[in-house]
Amino acid sequence: MKLSHIGIIVKDIEEGIKNHEALFGYRKLGPIVDDHTQKVRVVMMGISESDPVKVELISPLTEDSPVTDLLKKRQALYHLCYSVPDIEEAKMKARKSGAIVISKPVDAPLFDNRKICFLFTKDHYVIELVEDLQ
Repeated sequence: MKLSHIGIIVKDIEEGIKNHEALFGYRKLGPIVDDHTQKVRVVMMGISESDPVKVELISPLTEDSPVTDLLKKRQALYHLCYSVPDIEEAKMKARKSGAIVISKPVDAPLFDNRKICFLFTKDHYVIELVEDLQ
């Protein structure tokens, strides 16, 4: 399991892109993707594709998006994402360690429809698992 990216919630994806370009010199590493399953717009950012850890900007796609209420609370840090070779095995290991599964594995358009799932840890933060294509 290795850290893949950090998920940051922004109110407006285009504005978030501009802010991260100006602040950190980041650039979009791919297109903005509307993920209708997760009800979010997402884009991966970084200095280059070879960055060991990237930043995923996330904005609500709909009013009932899971990130809408977090934005109202001014929470920006959303999750840490770990790349795993087998999402089912990693999910079961996390559950045995006390994590709560928030969402079952689903295809994620941002990751070329590789499986992702979200868990809530015993330390009270959200992690995302993304299945690595090896």
